[in-house]
Amino acid sequence: MLKTKTQQQKNILNTIISALPDNRPITSLQLVEDFEKCPKNFQPINKTYDQDQDADLFRENILFGKRSCRYLCQSKTEGLPDYILETLKVIGEKEALPEGFSQLTRTADSEQKAWRKKQLVYRLAKKGVAKQAITDIILCSRLRQAPEGFTLAGEINSILICYKTTLIAHRAPPSVPSRQSITDLERTIEDLKIQAGHDKPLPQLPAEPVDHDYEQLLPSYQLSPNRPAPRPPVYSTGTLHVHTEMEGVPFILNPALCKLSFEIPPLYVVDSAAAREYDFHLERQILCTTKTTNAQNKNPFFH
Repeated sequence: MLKTKTQQQKNILNTIISALPDNRPITSLQLVEDFEKCPKNFQPINKTYDQDQDADLFRENILFGKRSCRYLCQSKTEGLPDYILETLKVIGEKEALPEGFSQLTRTADSEQKAWRKKQLVYRLAKKGVAKQAITDIILCSRLRQAPEGFTLAGEINSILICYKTTLIAHRAPPSVPSRQSITDLERTIEDLKIQAGHDKPLPQLPAEPVDHDYEQLLPSYQLSPNRPAPRPPVYSTGTLHVHTEMEGVPFILNPALCKLSFEIPPLYVVDSAAAREYDFHLERQILCTTKTTNAQNKNPFFH
């Protein structure tokens, strides 16, 4: 069940991806006799764009025997590294190959002669210097001109070969500064140094009044006493042996707090004199229930 659900999700994803336009540049072309034997990572163009008919570029009329076909294949991952397809052109069979162009001379699957009478040539360009890139190629069997957004490369056996391009923007390299601009910059820096040397020092702000009652917070004040603090005794009759590094440090209230007028509320207020009376009832009960063996210390509450 889980595997079926995962496969369904993959199929949906592939359907969405196939429906989206692929604007990646084409990097390589191949020609095959059987489009089902298209090389790996290549996609055959076996149907026309306008009629959805067979996109055979050979169009050989034969009554007997096996008919020979030619199908164009394109790839967006294969080919020379960092090279893309920049333009296409259809030329005559005996026409000289234009400068910078390449041609397909044999089929990739059967090693047969690629063309007759006319042939398709292409030009590759490096990504960093290419002005444009071909992103799509279509074949039309009925149209006599390229569809909107496409450029006509030419016609082979009554089939139009059209392609779509996209412009490639290149970042301009940083300009090399000239000797004159470097000299001007050095002169400007020297002028700034001279001007800074003649400038008068900035007037100092008046010092704030010093509060002598709080000198211990100044950096120059010696917080520790002149003599070391007494060491704690080795033996002590107390229950806690406490010794901290705060011994000998003066404790004083911040003068800013002294200027504020506030009263500390009492922790406990006696409402009346009656609240101060205590009858010692519990203590009397304890004494009455306590015996003593000493005759001189008789309990007056026990008989």
